[in-house]
Amino acid sequence: MKKSLLYVLAVACLQVPACQNKLAGTSSVTATAAGVPEKQQQQQQQQQPNIVFILADDLGWGELGCYGNSFNETPNLDKLASQGIKFTSAYAAAPVCSPTRASFVTGQYPARVGITDFLAPHTSRLLDPAKYITVNEALGAAGYHTGLVGKWHLDTDFKENKGGPDKHGFNEVIGTETKYIADGDYFYPYDKISTFTSGKQDEYLTDRQSEEGMEFIRRNKNKPFFLYLSYYSVHTKLEAPEDLVAKYKQKFDAKYGKGQADKLFDGPKNKKHQSKHADNPYLAAMLERIDTGVGNIMLELEKNGLAENTLLVFFSDNGGANNVGNNGDFRMHKTWLYEGGIREPLIMRMPGKIKAGSETAVPVSSIDFYPTFLELANAAPPVGHQLDGVSLAPFITKGEDLSRDVLYWHYPAETGNWKDRMSSAVRKGDFKLIQFYADNRVELYNLKTDAAEKHNLAAKMPDKVKELQQLLNKWKTEVNAEQPAT
Repeated sequence: MKKSLLYVLAVACLQVPACQNKLAGTSSVTATAAGVPEKQQQQQQQQQPNIVFILADDLGWGELGCYGNSFNETPNLDKLASQGIKFTSAYAAAPVCSPTRASFVTGQYPARVGITDFLAPHTSRLLDPAKYITVNEALGAAGYHTGLVGKWHLDTDFKENKGGPDKHGFNEVIGTETKYIADGDYFYPYDKISTFTSGKQDEYLTDRQSEEGMEFIRRNKNKPFFLYLSYYSVHTKLEAPEDLVAKYKQKFDAKYGKGQADKLFDGPKNKKHQSKHADNPYLAAMLERIDTGVGNIMLELEKNGLAENTLLVFFSDNGGANNVGNNGDFRMHKTWLYEGGIREPLIMRMPGKIKAGSETAVPVSSIDFYPTFLELANAAPPVGHQLDGVSLAPFITKGEDLSRDVLYWHYPAETGNWKDRMSSAVRKGDFKLIQFYADNRVELYNLKTDAAEKHNLAAKMPDKVKELQQLLNKWKTEVNAEQPAT
């Protein structure tokens, strides 16, 4: 594969001084990888685990083989699950991408950050570097070399670039968007992703991202590193290499009848290859390239002797999109606070620390990654930076109970879209309450007995509604949640 300029040369270490200034006075280790002697870096490598966080875009809960899908082929992700822990009640902190990404890099609820919907083009909202110490900055202060490969979507005013990833202290920023993310551009020259300045005809963006992730690992194998590999796939418009699409079309036709794949997914009015059908040859092909990339990352870690000392995490930013994603038996999809919009596949592997082949239904959230990574890195949380999440480290490595049984969501849809979906939600134990704003409606579900949210218990259980409503209202006040414009 023809190499890019990697963007690294232009951005690497640019933000380290700013990061150090932001972290001054914290109890974290303040040495950075830059300038540290190689011997000391190797000692750090032995003491601190590497962290690889892989994020898919719009991947529904029911798309992976290890989550019950029999049409898509995900052997590497299934293998990863067999080697680590699979979460069946893992949640994105929002039903759309930007707020979930904000929750991951800040460790805070999106309502506290003030990013609660996807960031539209040229919006004034962004993740302000002056206000937040991002997870990569906190890890950088503990001696980690940090890198982002791919999607950021926490600032869309690219001319001003006040809140891009390069402003948030990453040592390396590779292949991130410099134009608004819209309808794909999955093949070279990646019109929306111009930080890849070279490539070859028909090169697939997902493959390029995976290769850049592997190169990041090779470059930094002698020091502790944090890699945020953020795929643009499987976000619509659905596009994949023709040979893989043909493979899954044949599989679809064998299952549902000859010619059905072309009829459903390639009609003259279906430019994005969408259908209400749960099996989609285009999405399956896109997911196979992600799966291959994850497998290559796993091999790269093994080849460099890093697999045993690396936490490898796979997650999705929100539920599968309408007419595209498979969200299992859960209700609705992306943009809704029903389970189909927020419950995600989550796999974590850390040999010797996380029991292989384990599974849990304990509810966790994207707000939990920040404190989890810090604890595993032996790094204290930055002083003065609020963390809403809890560390999963004691739970995944020692089986200890989590010190939390309540999770919250707030989706006021500040872009003005989907007013019928404007809502807030709280889950405590098995019960989940959703408050809809447009018609002042409240719904209550017992997720243990009704994960599909078919039976609204609000009228039958007014005391439970009152309890959860009080919790939700108190939390909204605490995080200064904005009032939806109904």
